[in-house]
Amino acid sequence: MNDSAPDTNGVIASDLAHADYATPIFRTVNTHKGRVALRLEAVFWDAIATMAHRASIKPTDMVRDLISRSSEEATNLSSALRSIVTHQLLVENDRLAPLASALSVVRLLQTVPTPSFALDRNKQLVRVNDEFVRYLRSVMAKAGAVERAQLRLERPADVLLTEIPAGSSIECGLSIHVDNHERRTQARIIIPPPAPANILVGFIIN
Repeated sequence: MNDSAPDTNGVIASDLAHADYATPIFRTVNTHKGRVALRLEAVFWDAIATMAHRASIKPTDMVRDLISRSSEEATNLSSALRSIVTHQLLVENDRLAPLASALSVVRLLQTVPTPSFALDRNKQLVRVNDEFVRYLRSVMAKAGAVERAQLRLERPADVLLTEIPAGSSIECGLSIHVDNHERRTQARIIIPPPAPANILVGFIIN
């Protein structure tokens, strides 16, 4: 669907972002029961356009679907649509919230077959993957338990989390200390979303 062009009934997605979110907008939609007039705030038309985009259908088709789900006894169709849209967005938010949490993103990033670690702003080791454990055991075989490993970046973790935008990455020097043993290497540091980020993920590249 081309979001810059109106669909056959004039429900548009592109101009909604520029309207005040509370401004009422009047639209008419053809349904199997005839032509229906709707007066919804811009934010609800925007939400409908977003839902339609996710479903790969036209906004007008989404409106028709929402109308079909409204109660036959609904005295105010616009109010019924507002309730349905809000409920659907809340359900979608609940479904996506666990996937968007910082640790979920970290776990996903660390599924790659590369030694990886995660640090918080206090330089505390939050999580490592199995490849990281094997890496330490291979390069620091005479050191103590891997659980006692301390990681030090060339640039402090809190500085990286503050200065690097979420979703970006840089390369940074890294030293790993286990008891009296030290390993110096390089890591690619990724700042995972959502912002503001409180955890960074590193991948050993050298």
